[in-house]
Amino acid sequence: MRGAKLDVERIVEYALKLDAVAAKRLGWLLERQGVPPVRIEPLRVVPIKGSRVLDPTGPRRGPYNAEWSLQVNLPGRILIRR
Repeated sequence: MRGAKLDVERIVEYALKLDAVAAKRLGWLLERQGVPPVRIEPLRVVPIKGSRVLDPTGPRRGPYNAEWSLQVNLPGRILIRR
């Protein structure tokens, strides 16, 4: 598992000090890196109003991920591991 080398608890702790959309983006990314859901649950439950785009510099189109309240506007540009 790739996420095993990360200090996920520390990363999550820092992300929770940032804004909600940063926490959601990070949670989405960590999930795709194979980090177990229980370790990123604090990011998943961060309240956020509406939805946001994953890449703020990208177009406002792409599939919507309701779990993270993110529009995944990076098709074909990143490796999505599932």
